[in-house]
Amino acid sequence: MKTIIRLTLITIALSLSATAAQAQFSFFAITPCRAVDTRGTSPLTAGQQRSFQIRGVCGVPSTAAAVSVNVTVVSPTAASFLTLWPTGSARPNVSTINFTGSDPSLANGAIVGLGTAPNDLSVFNSAGSVHVLIDVTGYFQ
Repeated sequence: MKTIIRLTLITIALSLSATAAQAQFSFFAITPCRAVDTRGTSPLTAGQQRSFQIRGVCGVPSTAAAVSVNVTVVSPTAASFLTLWPTGSARPNVSTINFTGSDPSLANGAIVGLGTAPNDLSVFNSAGSVHVLIDVTGYFQ
């Protein structure tokens, strides 16, 4: 757990410092809201990257720099990991959540920067296929 938190904080620091080294951000909590649910479409497959719109969804304003999320994996077919990061930047070399093929579902909290593209949050799945749920719990601006 400590390793996941450290890696998440490193990812946050790198993505936020790239846009505003001296900026101060305020956190705004929102009622948890499901922004992404791939169960209505198709799962992420091995090596697949998909981007999703977060700004303008669930009350996240266009001025948000980052979001606090709960990312859940559902019905994975293999041991794998997901990486979340701001669309338009290089995928970081860290995972946001690790899971096995025998986990029916598993969740982890993270804070992730947002890119400038309309689909501002990217998600990468390493192996197998898995459905992804992303619940937004707050934002930074």
